[in-house]
Amino acid sequence: MKTIFTIFFIVLSVNSFSQATISGQVLTKNGEPIPGVNIFVENTYDGASSDAEGNFSFTTTETGEQKLIASFIGYKTWQKLLDLDAEINLQIELHENINTIDAVTITAGSFAADDESRASIMKSLDVYTTPSANGDVMAAIRTMPGTQASADDGRLLVRGGDAYETSTYIDGLIAAKPYYSKTPDVATRGRFAPSLFNGVQFNTGGYSAEYGQALSSVLVLKSTDLPDDDNTGISLMSIGAEANRTERWENTSLMVSGGYTNLSLYDKIFNSSIDWEKPVESVNGSAVFRHKTRSSGMLKAYINADYGELAYLVPTGNSGNKMKISNKGGTVYSNLSYHDCFSEKSCYRIGVSSTWQDNRLGLDSDDVNTKELNIETRFAVVHDISDGVKLTWGANETFNKYNQDYIENKNVLYNGTFNDHLLGAFIEPEIKFSKNFGIRPGIRTEYSSAIQHWNIAPRFALALKTGKKAQLAGAWGLYYQTPQADYLKINTNLDFEQATHYIASYQFGDNSERLFRAEAYYKKYKKLITYTLAENGLPENLQNNGHGYAGGLDLFWRDQKSIKGFDYWLTYSFIDTKRKYQYYPEEATPYFISKHNFSAVGKYWVNKINTQFGASFSAASGRPYNNPNTNEFNAERTKMYSDLSLNMSHVFYLGNQYSVLYCSVNNVLGNNNVLSYRPTNVADAQGNYTLVPVKRDIKRFVFIGLFLNF
Repeated sequence: MKTIFTIFFIVLSVNSFSQATISGQVLTKNGEPIPGVNIFVENTYDGASSDAEGNFSFTTTETGEQKLIASFIGYKTWQKLLDLDAEINLQIELHENINTIDAVTITAGSFAADDESRASIMKSLDVYTTPSANGDVMAAIRTMPGTQASADDGRLLVRGGDAYETSTYIDGLIAAKPYYSKTPDVATRGRFAPSLFNGVQFNTGGYSAEYGQALSSVLVLKSTDLPDDDNTGISLMSIGAEANRTERWENTSLMVSGGYTNLSLYDKIFNSSIDWEKPVESVNGSAVFRHKTRSSGMLKAYINADYGELAYLVPTGNSGNKMKISNKGGTVYSNLSYHDCFSEKSCYRIGVSSTWQDNRLGLDSDDVNTKELNIETRFAVVHDISDGVKLTWGANETFNKYNQDYIENKNVLYNGTFNDHLLGAFIEPEIKFSKNFGIRPGIRTEYSSAIQHWNIAPRFALALKTGKKAQLAGAWGLYYQTPQADYLKINTNLDFEQATHYIASYQFGDNSERLFRAEAYYKKYKKLITYTLAENGLPENLQNNGHGYAGGLDLFWRDQKSIKGFDYWLTYSFIDTKRKYQYYPEEATPYFISKHNFSAVGKYWVNKINTQFGASFSAASGRPYNNPNTNEFNAERTKMYSDLSLNMSHVFYLGNQYSVLYCSVNNVLGNNNVLSYRPTNVADAQGNYTLVPVKRDIKRFVFIGLFLNF
C-alpha cells in the first residue's frame, strides 16, 4: 500500500509541475507586427506581452482545453480554444476596432459636452464662469458660433431662425417653456440652473432623427446622476438669495432648493433705460430625486415651479404718453425618466415631462391671459447590433392644450383655444465601415391631430477622418414644425412649416487641448406662416405661403493648452438670410439678424490665490429695422453692437466643501448700444412716425454673489 501511495504522489507531483510553452507572433491583417499586445490564458496569471517584432512566449501549468486571449487597445479582442497538452506556436491576427476612442464621430451641426464625448465644448462650470452669461445656460450658449447677439431678447436665435425654431430637451424629454416669460424690449433668461446638468449637446442644424419640432436647432441637456455626498448651499446675491439641501444615501439622493429675486433695490442704485413701475420679483423652488436601481438602471425625477411679476412703461409717441406693460404668472415643469439595459448590447430610455403655464400679459387696459399644458411621453431603444453598427429607434406622443383670452376693458374680446396630439416615431442606424468612415441615415415621421397632417423627414449624416485628429463631416435633412400656438388658436387649417438643411464641416484637434472647427451651411425654408394684421392687432388670413433661405459660415477655436491655467475660445459667424413670413410684405432680412457676429471668452486661473479671472467680448454688425417713413421694408440698419464683460471667482473652503465669491460686470465700457428701433403708431403733421430706440435695460449690470457650501 505504501508503494502505491508513493507512486501516486510521484505521478501527481510530475503532473502538477508539467508546463506547456505557448509562443507565436501578433500581426495586423496587413502582416505588420503589433508590440505591447497582452496574451494570456483565461482566468489565470499566465501570459506575456508581445515585443517590438510582435513575438511572445510564455509557459503555463494549465492543461487540457483552455481559452487563449489576446487584447490590445484599438483592436478587437482575439480568442481561441487550444489544447495545452502539447507545445503551441501560432500566429495571431488582430483586426482594428472601429469603435475606439480615436474613431470617427458624426459631428456635423453638433457641439457636444458630456462624459462620453472627447470633443466637449461647454459644461456647467463653463456656464458659471463665462462673464457675459451670469449663470444662464442660454446666454453661455450664445458665445457659440451660429447664434445671434440678442441683448434685447435673451433666447437662442440660431442660423437665421426665429426663437421658436429651437427646442430644448432635458434627458431626452421636451421642456416646452425653457425661458421665463418674454415681454417687448426686455431680455429674458433660461429657466433652468446649469448645476443640474453635466452635459450639453447644442445642435445648430442637421440634428438626429430622434428629435423633431425644430426648424433650426435643438439644445439637449443631460442631468447629473447621484451626487457625491450631502451638501447644504446658501447663495447671497445682489439681486436675491437661494438655498438648497442635498441628501445622499447609498443608491438614492434628494435635493430641494428655493430662491427669491427682487430687482427693486438694484433699480434704485443703477440707472435703467426701462421705466420700471414694478421691477422683476420672483420666487422659485425645485426638487430632484435620483435612485440607482441596479448597475445599469437610473431613475430621475425633477420638478421646478416659479412665479414672478413685473411692470414698466414704454413711450407711445403720443404727446409723451406712456403705455404700461405688465406680466405675471407661474410655471410648473416636471420630468420623470428611467434608463436601463435589456442586455449588454440593448438599452432603453423612457420618460414623461409636463409643463403647465398660467401667464397674464397686460397692455394698458387690455389683458392677454394664457393657460397652456404640454405633456410628452417618449421612449427610445439603442441596439449594438454588431461591431460598428448601432440602431436607435423610438416614439413619442406630445399633448398640448391651449387657451387664451384677449380682454379689452374687462370684456373678453376674443378667445382662442385648441388641443393637439402630436405623434412621432423614428429609426436611425449608425454604421461605421471603419474607424475612419461612418454614416448615419435616419427617418422621422409625425402626425398632428390639430392640423391633421403627416410629415416624413429623411435625414443623413456622414463623417470621414482625414488625420489622427482631423475629420470632415456633412449632413442633410428635412425638418418640420407645427405652427405656433399663436396661429393655431385662430386657424387649424394649416400645414407644417418646413426647412431643408445642408451642412459641411471640418474639425481638427481635441477640445481638451486645442480644437478648430469650420462649418458651412445652407437652409431652405418652405411653408412658413404668413398673415395680415387685423385692426385689433390679431393675425388674419393665415396661410403657409412663406419662404426663405439662410446660408453662412461658422468658425470656432478653443485652446486650453498653450498657456497653463488659461482657457479661451473664439467664434465668428457670417450669415446671409432673407425670408417672407409673418406680416412681412416681401422677402427681407429679419430684424434679429446681424450679418457678422464675433465673440471671445477667456478665463485664467491664479493658483496662488485660488481665483479665476474672466473676460468676454462680443461684437455684431448692425441689425435691420423697419422705418415706416421709407418705402423699403427692413432696409435700415442699427450701428454696430459691442460688449465687454469681466468677472472674478474666488474659491475658498468651509470645512471640506468649497465656496465661491463671485463678481461680474457686463458692458464694462458702458456702450450705449441701440439694439433696434420701434415705430410708434402716431404720425406727426408731415405723416412721419416717431422711432423709439430699443436699448438694453441696464447699461452696466453689476452682479455680486456669495455661494456658500457646507
